[in-house]
Amino acid sequence: MSKPTDLSHIYSLRNNFTIIGLTGQIGSGCSEVAAQLSKGFNNKDFETLREVGIDPETGKIKHNSYRKYRIVYDYAKDNFKSYSTINYKDVLIIFLLQNSFENFVDFLSSEILNKEFAGIGQDADFNYEVQGLSLLKTQFDALSEKYRLIKIEDIKKNNNWKELYEFYFKSEFLSFCSAIHDLLKEKSRVKRNKLLQVISTNLRKSGNPFELSEPSADNIFTIVELINYIIKSHRKSSAEDERTQIVIDDLRSPIEIMYFKQRYAAFYTIAINRYDESRNKALVEKYKSPDSHGIAKLLCKEEYEGGKSHEFYKANISACIQQADIHISFLTKEEADYKNEEIQKINSVENKAIDKTSPYFSWKMQLLKYVSLISHPGLITPSPEERCMQMAYTAKHNSGCISRHVGAAITDENYSIKAIGWNNTPSGQVPCVLRNAEDLLEHKNDIESFTEFEKKDSKFFKALEDNFRSQIKENSGNLKGRNVCFCFKDVKNSSSDGKNQVHTRSLHAEENAFLQITKYGGVGIENGKLFTTASPCELCAKKAYQLGIKVIYYIDPYSGISDEHILSSGDKPIKPRLFNGAIGNAYHWLYNPIMPYKDEMTLLLGNKFDDYATQQQKKASRLESESEEKDLKIVELEKRIKQLEEGSK
Repeated sequence: MSKPTDLSHIYSLRNNFTIIGLTGQIGSGCSEVAAQLSKGFNNKDFETLREVGIDPETGKIKHNSYRKYRIVYDYAKDNFKSYSTINYKDVLIIFLLQNSFENFVDFLSSEILNKEFAGIGQDADFNYEVQGLSLLKTQFDALSEKYRLIKIEDIKKNNNWKELYEFYFKSEFLSFCSAIHDLLKEKSRVKRNKLLQVISTNLRKSGNPFELSEPSADNIFTIVELINYIIKSHRKSSAEDERTQIVIDDLRSPIEIMYFKQRYAAFYTIAINRYDESRNKALVEKYKSPDSHGIAKLLCKEEYEGGKSHEFYKANISACIQQADIHISFLTKEEADYKNEEIQKINSVENKAIDKTSPYFSWKMQLLKYVSLISHPGLITPSPEERCMQMAYTAKHNSGCISRHVGAAITDENYSIKAIGWNNTPSGQVPCVLRNAEDLLEHKNDIESFTEFEKKDSKFFKALEDNFRSQIKENSGNLKGRNVCFCFKDVKNSSSDGKNQVHTRSLHAEENAFLQITKYGGVGIENGKLFTTASPCELCAKKAYQLGIKVIYYIDPYSGISDEHILSSGDKPIKPRLFNGAIGNAYHWLYNPIMPYKDEMTLLLGNKFDDYATQQQKKASRLESESEEKDLKIVELEKRIKQLEEGSK
């Protein structure tokens, strides 16, 4: 037995500094997750193993996933502490405070705002809200002056971190934000959300909440730089025993997510995804009237899809979800129980476990898992779904498509990988990312990488020339040596009537994976699983159905009708399932332990195990030592006896 060792210091870097950025569509559940993180662990909030994982008839644990949950639950009880919240919408209020109250009121009746609202068919009349805001003017002006005295532009030089910390976390600022938001959404939540969207877009585009101008990359980080200052103020100014664990609710720009990823090793993006039916119910509840519900859908679509390729400053939730480190499927306990009952019914009817997928977990159970893994990497092992999706996620980086990268993996019913695919041109053709428009325009160098159609079709060639020839010459300074590739589908659709998806040069990732099995003589995959970083289009859905796929795990939903029209029809419907888990770098960060768990237990408990031979050797050595000690005592006694005998004479 050795002396036990406290390992708290080894894990202190992870436990004392963590930033979580939430992202997801409106109604996905980001606010609920942020609220739970701000509360920390509470027995009443989380299901126990007995509630969800014990079979009431046999008393046994139903699945290994629940054994993992028990480990997570026990760890979280002692280690899941509350997070401080930075609300993105509250940070936007700070930018309003940097301007006058009159500027804000004028903006609410401006032509710029009216034009933006017209895009979703929403009335931009803020007369009622302006009347209510007038009651908050005194507080607005006081907070504006208080923030001005911080002098944020010189915060590093003046070391004013404590002032910023107290302004955001300790003053009346947050209650003021609540009053503003409540007022703005009192008549229409859509109006409030659209207004905040316009303000954030303006800030990323021009650096000013009330102005639109020509976009500049210099302003794209305007909002997140301030959030970063607030994070630093918390770290530098909070009490010694207070952890800097912060959740940002919620990020909607992939460039802003990239900003934090490049600055903090302890930054994790968590995407909150929700099944469409459940999310639509949540939207109906939030946007009561049918009119506002319809407009809310347009707003959701606008933010989800993002702007055109040159509108990098706009929200793009789809791209944010694609960049996420961790995915949580927002299921209530009741919804998870219902889905698990469905699996049990299928298996009992067919008398065999065809649906061998892991059980569904509520969003709170999922959250507990990842908060614990962030604090203690390697606490449990990845799920089979995480392992397979990680393969698909890694594969997508092989894509030769310049629009979107998608990866896919196909497994049998036991999660054994049978094929990997990514969206790319057929084998033997040159991917778009490796071609250069100048080669085709000048008909030189790598001209063999282009098709006969591209070389000879006059309409196509003219469309390419109109969009690239002069632009390449005039913007060589911006290109800085970048390869000028182009999307064939975009050029083709611009040179002919209508749009046609079949004009894409690439195979879809799922299609490519299916064909690998055929091409190389792979085994059948009936009752197997498809993992895809997107979700399958109608064409790929039909192929999956024909091959007998049982479950499709996906991350980013496809906007088509593949689910209702194909996957759910017939006598062998496919179950589409939102993926939840860690992928990408986070897969390694969360599951790679700091030290082997056996070593950790040995240090914590101070115990040490010797093999049997070593034990016997130690025993023999001990007995030998004891024997030698006894021999010495005998010699001493014999000497003493002799001395006594001689003395008696």
